[in-house]
Amino acid sequence: MGVAEQMAARAASQRAEELLTPLMSDDDSSSEGDDSTSTFEAAKQTPLQKLKTVAVYVLLGGGIAASAASFVVSPSTLVFIAGGIAIVNAPYSAFKEMKMSKIPTLRSMNNALREDANRLEGEVDILSGEIDALIPEANRAKEVEEQLRGIAEQQSVNVNKLVDLVKQNEEILEKMKDNLR
Repeated sequence: MGVAEQMAARAASQRAEELLTPLMSDDDSSSEGDDSTSTFEAAKQTPLQKLKTVAVYVLLGGGIAASAASFVVSPSTLVFIAGGIAIVNAPYSAFKEMKMSKIPTLRSMNNALREDANRLEGEVDILSGEIDALIPEANRAKEVEEQLRGIAEQQSVNVNKLVDLVKQNEEILEKMKDNLR
């Protein structure tokens, strides 16, 4: 293997290792323990999203207040069960709303994926160029292989002729020995 081939093989293996790295890194060192990674920007809520969040919290609080009022106004088993379910679901719903406001925005995730796609496209272009550069060397190696194969076949024929000549020589030597006796 020539120096150029070794360098090409080393470069190709490095490119392959780069391509095998994960597209999105898992950042386990986040201080809050939430699902978002440091590669994405935190969600910046628009005024409409902030209004929606406030409306959800107000409605959850209103649901809790209505459940508590229904306990006082109409104390029956069915009202206690329905009110209890509403009261239990309210904190969970508030928690989920808070988590949804903290997740990375779809736009930032899309931008990160687009950057990765562009980077990978560049890597593919580089690898295509390297393949194009290696094609002449591969063709030259194929020609050399064919020449070596031809030489090997020719020498095989020469070896067969030599073996035949050796056998003829043995026969001639046997005849000469017989004639000398």
